[in-house]
Amino acid sequence: MGLKLVSSNDDSAVAIRDHLLPLVRERGTLELQRDSVRLVTLEMGLWIINHWTPFNELSPAEASSPSYRHAVQRQRGLQDLPYGLEVWHREKLLCLVWADDGASKVIDFVRGAWEADALALR
Repeated sequence: MGLKLVSSNDDSAVAIRDHLLPLVRERGTLELQRDSVRLVTLEMGLWIINHWTPFNELSPAEASSPSYRHAVQRQRGLQDLPYGLEVWHREKLLCLVWADDGASKVIDFVRGAWEADALALR
C-alpha cells in the first residue's frame, strides 16, 4: 500500500488568506490604483498585509463591453492569477496569487509560529 502525501502548504496559505482578506478589505488603505492594479495595504503593528486586485479603466479607444474584455483575455497564452496577498512581519512570510475560478499558486510561504498569530488577528 502506497503512502499518499498531501501538501498542507497550500491549505494553510489559503486559510491565512481567507482570514486576512476581510480585515484588509475592511480596514486597509488604498495605496495604488493605476493601470491594471489596485493595491490595498493594512498595517497592524509589525504586520503589513498587501492585497492587490485587478483594476482597469478602459481608455476611450477601447470598447467598454464585457465581450471586449473576454476577447482580450482569450488572447493571452497563460492563465492570469490577478489577485494576490503578501504578508510581512519584519520579513515576507507569505505570497500567494489566485483567480476567480479558484486556481491559486503559493509563491512564498515561510512556515512557523507566525501562522497562528496571523490567524488570531482581529
